[in-house]
Amino acid sequence: MRLRLPGLRGQVLGAGVLLGDGLVLTCAHVIRIPDTDDHQPFVTVEFPGAGGGDAAGMRAVVVPNHWVPRADDHSGDLALLQLCGPPPVTAHATLHRMPTIWNRRVHFAGYPSRITGGKWAEALIKGPGGPGDEWVQIDPVTETDTLMRRFSGAGVVDNRTGRVIGIVVSKLDSEREGARHRHGYMIPTGTVVKHLDLVRERCVSGRRPVPATLSVDPATLAAVPGLLTADPDTLPAAPATDRPGPPTGPTDATGPTDPASPASPHHPTGPARPRPLGGPLPRRAPDPGFARWLTRWLAGEDDLADVEITFVRDEDVDAALALRTTLTLADREQSPRTSVAAGPGRGVTAPRAGSLDLAVDVSGKSPAQIAEEIAEGMALDGPGLLPMPARIAADALPLTTVARGVDDALQPLETVELLDTLVRRGGRLLLVFRQHDSPALRRTYELLLDPSRPRLWLDRVGRRIRALARTEESARELRRRAATCVTPLPAVPRYAPDLELKAARLEADPQRGATGFLVKLSYVERTVETALLEAETAHRLLARQLARHQDLRGLLDGHQARLAAHGLTEAAARAHQEAQRLLTGGPCELRVAEAAVDRFVREARAALAPGTRTGAEHTVEAAEPVPEPAPGPAAATTAEGDR
Repeated sequence: MRLRLPGLRGQVLGAGVLLGDGLVLTCAHVIRIPDTDDHQPFVTVEFPGAGGGDAAGMRAVVVPNHWVPRADDHSGDLALLQLCGPPPVTAHATLHRMPTIWNRRVHFAGYPSRITGGKWAEALIKGPGGPGDEWVQIDPVTETDTLMRRFSGAGVVDNRTGRVIGIVVSKLDSEREGARHRHGYMIPTGTVVKHLDLVRERCVSGRRPVPATLSVDPATLAAVPGLLTADPDTLPAAPATDRPGPPTGPTDATGPTDPASPASPHHPTGPARPRPLGGPLPRRAPDPGFARWLTRWLAGEDDLADVEITFVRDEDVDAALALRTTLTLADREQSPRTSVAAGPGRGVTAPRAGSLDLAVDVSGKSPAQIAEEIAEGMALDGPGLLPMPARIAADALPLTTVARGVDDALQPLETVELLDTLVRRGGRLLLVFRQHDSPALRRTYELLLDPSRPRLWLDRVGRRIRALARTEESARELRRRAATCVTPLPAVPRYAPDLELKAARLEADPQRGATGFLVKLSYVERTVETALLEAETAHRLLARQLARHQDLRGLLDGHQARLAAHGLTEAAARAHQEAQRLLTGGPCELRVAEAAVDRFVREARAALAPGTRTGAEHTVEAAEPVPEPAPGPAAATTAEGDR
């Protein structure tokens, strides 16, 4: 049921959606008190479609703990109201979970100025957009459908199913380089229920993208260091040499190995992971290489195929937790993150919220049960004439899907064939196997993987190893430079030669056409990703240490120059000499140097006060070669669509 929210002077503030139990959903900025982060104590709600006159409307108040003003990164912007009495209509909406489908047509009604009865508009879903990863971009179908002011809070209805899948939040109307840009944004159901507990408990339908068996709870997420920020953990600042030590990565994964050996790709814990020279790396997350590989696949990176396979045995606790954690973070509804700045060299192992459409655990299930789950996740679960597998084959949406436990399904071969229909409908698919050899794996190889896959996969592993070699060499060069001025330094690993040898052995593997070869490729690739993460982290820390040393030098010289300009070079001479000795007399600890420069800056400021002090002068902020700051919020490109 659509609603109108009028202001005190007769103008319309925005729209809303009537949910069950007299609850009203709208955007926080619609009822926000201007220039504050607070809301109006009472809100008037009108029912344009109720008939019999609706000028008086009804009063509503904000539900406690359900006011989420728009944050700096544009997350939130939601408000849940409670009517102060029974609504005059019986019809109400239920928010439905639905994947973000390209060019899916939707409609909604807003209340532009002087159109108190409302204006309908149609739009096409264009995928996640806007600042913060929480919104979905919607483009008007025609010029007359352009979003106008006071559409905010309007329920967005999927044309095909008639289900409410979110609310309008904002519009963009600008001109750049001679082109007019008009589109809007909606807050999808997944984002709404993430912020508003009462809506999740009472007013939502549809299958969660990631079921409980494949997700982790918030406490588990919080316990995994580095996942809830965009910044990775750091290497220990332990002294180390650049001389290669004995191989610490996986042993030969291409020849016969003892399945009980931790170095064997068939060991329950997978191949051994590299350990840095000079001390162990504090673990950021369980199986970080696997987590980043999953993240890269979810992001659709060019070197990864639309259909991939991987292996997670029940005994491999680290890999299983990495899988569940990554899938949870990829689910817009469950991820505590908003914007994730992933990029080359950042070492981010967490995916963008909303990058996964559907995850299914098919272990112990029949094809009919699996089909029901897939259909519900695609909003194909309404009444129909065809059996569900046939409906999926005919109408499956092109989703990004993860299926776990294919080899443990009740009918594994039929399950593979069912999942193949998702690929034939344009979807992306990751199949997670528990066993290293099974009829389901062999059928997947025959049906879903191109015969050239082993060759292409091996080439991909080779490219990542070459990237590792370049990163390690660059990090070693940075370390040589940093060694003259900074201590202690992080260790720089040297895993590329060992992994290059393993890749060469894979090239000569006589079983390249067998499924066992795919198992070896999968584990080696994950090991390469772990090594690359360590190398990138070392490179980033060393670059930061050098930059901080240069900053301290500049701060010292700049304040000394100001003292000299005022004839005050003796005012802080002892403090200057101590700081200069630390920064120029050989390797120094940055914490100690920062403290010395801070003392000098304070004395210099005191000597220059009051006449020459400026707002640009400051003390040295504590800094060290540890996590770089999380990226700031994305620049806002949207204009509020309400006021």
